Amino acid sequence: MRYGIHFDAELPADALRLFLLTEYGIAPESVYVGRIEDRVVDDPRPVAMLTPPDGDEGFGWVLTGDTALAAATGHGERDLAVTLARAFGVRALVDDGGIHPDRWVLVSADGSSGRVLTDPDAADGDLRIVHALEPVSGEPQLAVVPPPDWARDW
Repeated sequence: MRYGIHFDAELPADALRLFLLTEYGIAPESVYVGRIEDRVVDDPRPVAMLTPPDGDEGFGWVLTGDTALAAATGHGERDLAVTLARAFGVRALVDDGGIHPDRWVLVSADGSSGRVLTDPDAADGDLRIVHALEPVSGEPQLAVVPPPDWARDW
């Protein structure tokens, strides 16, 4: 999987499909919205999948995709997250590429971004932001606590 973008709010299915069609030429029927276990096995592989949360998980809406989504959008994971966050007025989390599983990149609804720490004690799949590791201009209310020098891997 090349993309795993977590959103803090729902991206309405029809609006997302229309956006992906208009901006990137992705056919609406190529965007599956729902739980993977509900998908018909014989259906063609989707270009993108938007999965709703199991419950009230933080950042529980997840957009996944692979090389077909990369080819269609021409964007990497973070750039696509910025585009969708701005278009839908939501916040997103993407993997920061580091070795720490609780460090993510927060993309604000205005497209600004920065690294954050999520709660390591939250339930699996529940991403709750503890604080920012660097300032995020679109999130001035978010406390910034830089990691100690020995814990930096970026």
